[in-house]
Amino acid sequence: MAVRTSTSSLIWSLWSLAWQPGTASLPAKLTFTQHRTLRTKPVNAKTPILDKAGKRVVTRTIESMPFQAYQLALEIIREDRIEKLQQIKQTQERLSRALAVPGVDPKARHILSLRQHLDRLRVLADANNPRVKYNFDNGIVGTNKPIYRYLLDKKWRSLARPTLVQRLTQLRLIPDILPTLNPLVDISLRFHGRSVKPGTILPTLRTESPPTVKITPFQSTHSPMLCTLAVVDPDVPDPARDGFKYRLHWLVQNVPISFTQTQAIGYPAPKNAADVVVPWLPPHVQKGIKYHRYGLFVFKQDGRIDGEKARGKLTDRKGGWKREGFVLRSWQAKMGLEAIGATVWRNEWDEGTRVVMERHGLEGADMMWGRVKE
Repeated sequence: MAVRTSTSSLIWSLWSLAWQPGTASLPAKLTFTQHRTLRTKPVNAKTPILDKAGKRVVTRTIESMPFQAYQLALEIIREDRIEKLQQIKQTQERLSRALAVPGVDPKARHILSLRQHLDRLRVLADANNPRVKYNFDNGIVGTNKPIYRYLLDKKWRSLARPTLVQRLTQLRLIPDILPTLNPLVDISLRFHGRSVKPGTILPTLRTESPPTVKITPFQSTHSPMLCTLAVVDPDVPDPARDGFKYRLHWLVQNVPISFTQTQAIGYPAPKNAADVVVPWLPPHVQKGIKYHRYGLFVFKQDGRIDGEKARGKLTDRKGGWKREGFVLRSWQAKMGLEAIGATVWRNEWDEGTRVVMERHGLEGADMMWGRVKE
């Protein structure tokens, strides 16, 4: 989305100039409370802030800068925002009339086009606001506002997303598990409260329990979407084929995700909101193998999936789970899922692997793999 920022850049330059030494003197040695007060809200002139030397601090807000060009630019931005708000109101009325037609499909092309145009107008209404840029640069954002979602998406696509795609392709998770993937959501993975960067090698004891997962959507959904989370290991040895096979470690369906509810698994996600189809199996790598790759994939569902039917398809006659040989791309096609994100980490044999395997009754703790010379 192309957003005009020339006026905003001029305003931000004037704002930065105003805080340079020798102009509106803002001492560097302020307390944390004073810095926070200056950052979050205008200061009342009747209660001035004093520095450690007892001198009065000259404070200025973004809206009260004493430059004529700056104030003229702010007036242009205000008029432009009023115009955009009028266009938003007209587009909302058109969308309401279109949805009121009996038998109309909410996913029809003209409906989706109106929604996209409405989202674009909401971003453009605040794109040149210097207060928005100031808040975003200082972490004062909320994903419920379109402009902040747009800026967060732009920031994510500039660094975090390319790094993620690089890890997924370098470790060949794509195409070993899924043939292609276009990440649309940001996935934050934590084990025992510690964040995990894509491709990190983790201790076995840390991954004994399921992770907490945060999913941040950037594109407009207009309603909470339901997602499926799956963790798959593509590096399980298969001596019969002299190769490797897949193993399903975790499958959760009907996970609600929205702009205001980004926590998918773990606090503060709603309890019992999602259906755990296949419970967590701790990652474990036997001796003789360099490492195993573990991919967490996120899929968007078309609607709610019956958890009992899904469990029935993944349960054998003895009541066990059909984890071995699980092909994720086949499950995706069967359930009509759309892949929207993924991340990856690795495990290797360490001093905690035997403990985890014995604690969960997993076989092969005393086994060592290796190539046999013919």
